[in-house]
Amino acid sequence: MLILAVPGRWGLVVGAALAGALLFADAGTLLKFPPVVLDLVMAAWFGMSLAPGEEPVVSWFARLIRGVELPSDLARYTRNSTIVWTAFLAGLGGVSAALALFATPQAWSLFANGVSYLLVGALFAGEYVYRRVRYRHHEHAHFAEVVRTVIRAGRLSPRRTARK
Repeated sequence: MLILAVPGRWGLVVGAALAGALLFADAGTLLKFPPVVLDLVMAAWFGMSLAPGEEPVVSWFARLIRGVELPSDLARYTRNSTIVWTAFLAGLGGVSAALALFATPQAWSLFANGVSYLLVGALFAGEYVYRRVRYRHHEHAHFAEVVRTVIRAGRLSPRRTARK
């Protein structure tokens, strides 16, 4: 999955490193890998969308919700929001990995199976409120429509202009 999220040489390097780590991990540690990998794959997906010629993920969601191209101030904001999500998801993966390696199973489980989801929800809701206040001169979809669009977007693809 990570190789698909990070194509090319880096995807192979990271995939090989993870596969190698799996060879030396005990069963308890192996059970802790999925949340780490999921967070890192999501961070890679968001991060790769920041490459030249790619449409940032948050810009893509915003365009899907609006049905039109974004005004320049919202395009800048959604690009920056994609950067925030990339760093946030990479941080979640890092914390989860550190807890998997150095904390008690209970501490890791509390974070990976509860706190991390609350943090994602808090960032999602906080970003929504911030955008509504900061960019109140623009029309915004209701929260339920934003959630429906994010769920529906799994069947669609962002725009690519540089890569085919």
